[in-house]
Amino acid sequence: MTERFPILPLTDNVIFPEVETDVAISFPQLSVPFEYALTHGGTMVALATRNKNLKKITSRQFFSMGTLIQFQTFITEKDGLNYLCTVRGIKRFEVHDIHPVDGMFFAEGQALPLPRDEADMESLQQIPKVIQLIKKFPKLAKEKAEIKYLEKAHRLANRPNAFADMLAFALKLPLTDKQALLEIRSPYFRLLRLLEVLEKETFVYRMEKELDQKVRATLDENQKRYFLSEKMKAIQEELGEDGVSEIQIMEDKIKNAGMSQEAEEKAKEELKRLKLMNGLSAEASVSRTYIQWLIDIPWKKCTRDQLNLTQARAIMDRDHYALADCKDRVIEFLAVRKLTRKSKNPILCFVGPPGVGKTSLARAIAEATGRKFVRMSLGGVRDEAEIRGHRRTYIGAIPGRIIHLMKKAGTINPLMLLDEIDKLSSDFRGDPSSALLEALDPEQNLHFVDHYMDIDYDLSRVFFVVTANIIDTIPPALRDRLEIIRIPGYTFNEKLEIARRHLIPKKVLETGMKKFKPTFKTDAIETIIEKYTREAGVRNLERNIEKLFRKFAVEAADGKLKAPVPVSTTTIYEKLGIPRFRNQIAEEAPMVGVATGLAWTSVGGDVLFIEVITMPGNEKVEITGQLGDVMKESVKAALSFIKANHERVDIPVERFKDIDLHIHIPEGAIPKDGPSAGVTMATAIFSALANRPVSNKIAMTGEITLRGRVLAVGGIKEKLLAAHRAGIFEIIMPEENERDLKDIPEEIKNVMEFHFVKKMDSVLEIMFGIGKPESVMLPSRKKKNSASTKTQAKLS
Repeated sequence: MTERFPILPLTDNVIFPEVETDVAISFPQLSVPFEYALTHGGTMVALATRNKNLKKITSRQFFSMGTLIQFQTFITEKDGLNYLCTVRGIKRFEVHDIHPVDGMFFAEGQALPLPRDEADMESLQQIPKVIQLIKKFPKLAKEKAEIKYLEKAHRLANRPNAFADMLAFALKLPLTDKQALLEIRSPYFRLLRLLEVLEKETFVYRMEKELDQKVRATLDENQKRYFLSEKMKAIQEELGEDGVSEIQIMEDKIKNAGMSQEAEEKAKEELKRLKLMNGLSAEASVSRTYIQWLIDIPWKKCTRDQLNLTQARAIMDRDHYALADCKDRVIEFLAVRKLTRKSKNPILCFVGPPGVGKTSLARAIAEATGRKFVRMSLGGVRDEAEIRGHRRTYIGAIPGRIIHLMKKAGTINPLMLLDEIDKLSSDFRGDPSSALLEALDPEQNLHFVDHYMDIDYDLSRVFFVVTANIIDTIPPALRDRLEIIRIPGYTFNEKLEIARRHLIPKKVLETGMKKFKPTFKTDAIETIIEKYTREAGVRNLERNIEKLFRKFAVEAADGKLKAPVPVSTTTIYEKLGIPRFRNQIAEEAPMVGVATGLAWTSVGGDVLFIEVITMPGNEKVEITGQLGDVMKESVKAALSFIKANHERVDIPVERFKDIDLHIHIPEGAIPKDGPSAGVTMATAIFSALANRPVSNKIAMTGEITLRGRVLAVGGIKEKLLAAHRAGIFEIIMPEENERDLKDIPEEIKNVMEFHFVKKMDSVLEIMFGIGKPESVMLPSRKKKNSASTKTQAKLS
């Protein structure tokens, strides 16, 4: 006869007939059918389910055999939603069909009659065997069964069916095993199955004790973790069960890593050695770490290059203004890659003063090309092992930074930035710049060898970008491998645009000033650039803009600031205080013995003042200002030229007698060197000897020879930018440097007047009207007689 009852879903246990147990009702999936059953006779079907999540149970996930249960008592919790019930199993219930109705399930089927215990002699004969197994291992019984129900089972020893069900409920078995026992209708076969389970458990228990003795005999007290792993291995071997060991996991990872043949052979060889080692020994730890490194570094995984040139340009222009040479080189690389798909990755070296955006540009290039970005700072690195790693013979050996970055990137074609390569140094531990030779050589980095890995690793698909402030400190062999792209610094107009497009919007967001809508007037930004910064980059400009917004933030926090906030020149002076810089050259008058030169430094160009005075003495020359050997030689060459040509320059020979010369370059704490101040020194020496003032509106650069020839010098763009910042618009420079003007921005060339000279005579003619001029003058396109004209030029 078919009956219909609500279902009580079970996820972690099975209720057997004649078993009385407690059930917690704490989910709607349990409380809904429970409350229904209370109002309809208190009878339900306890039915186990394969799904642990009560919220996602479907009718197909229930087992087909359950137990008809009757509620004995129940307690309602304080919240009125949860219950603690005592239920008693009545009969097995065979389920034919299941129907979901109003948030619960109903089972249709029939209850199976209880077998007659007194007539089942075969089953009665099996009960003593079961009890004997339980008594033989009391500790096993305590661990593997609930004692309360085990005692009840003993009291039912004359009833095979009830005994088997009570014991099956008492044993701590998996849900599927208990369900299998519930589905066995015959008490005899159910007892046979219980005997099989108990014999297996007793065998496992006995073997566990034997294995404990074997393992403990070979281990000390400090190796408990190793003991547990060895015990598990031994259990799996004795039972013939498949266990996934650490060795097997590593084998699978080696197989799937896509290693080169050499690396895979090395990893398998090391894995064989690891199998024979004590798992907690130092040697095993070294081998395990080495294998893990081989697995972790990328071998085949790569990102796909984004070859959309328009998109690449947009990304780089979004984050950086100007820097055309750098951007063009990246576009060229992408264009070649788009056409050939096999072009070699360039090794670019951005050289320029601090704050011009070298590092951030590298990050933008990575985004534009669709590559992962990793960065290594080389400043202060003096150990070769930092680059190539330590050999594994050393304790605590690890791979070098390049391999670390490849692991971090996770791909074989990242963009790797080697920052501040000019700050590398060396000592007794080796020369890290030599270690970079292999990595940065496109012909060799296909087979880069890290000392720790000791195998060939392919770096040929890495896009290397190197940055430096100067290239003089980079070894020639390493410099030869780099494609140098110079970033000399920003012009006034470029700084103005960078502040408008990038710095001000960035700082508005960072300081929470967006809702106050600050608006900058052009002259306010110009004031910050001219009066509060003097740099090739924009780092100090960014700091001053941030400082300004911090002042506004204080007023906003006090409730004194109202939107919109206009920012004018007056506001700049109020918030940033007294200007840090002034145009000294424009304000000073021409002086005797003081000439204005142009210098190049690691932080960009600079204006250099050379001072010479005469005093009574005996033809001695004193040189101060922390000058290097080359610059001291330039002083001697300039003085020798003036002496040898005293008649041509209208200086009596007696003038050189009974006097001493003191030559000084201010800012004596800063080391200075190089030949490019030779022309300036000769001009200052002549001015002091002839007692004729030197125009402070003209700056000069060039190397001088003993015969008075003016030789070409470097850093022209940086020097002209420095002159422009200082308000100097007339320049004397070697004729051979005229070709360098093509790299000068039009806004600079348009407001400057250039004198290109071959000999020192031309310099003296321009400065003092002495000698025969042999210079070529390139006039400016705009006049520079008034301050307003200069301001207009800077803003054009």
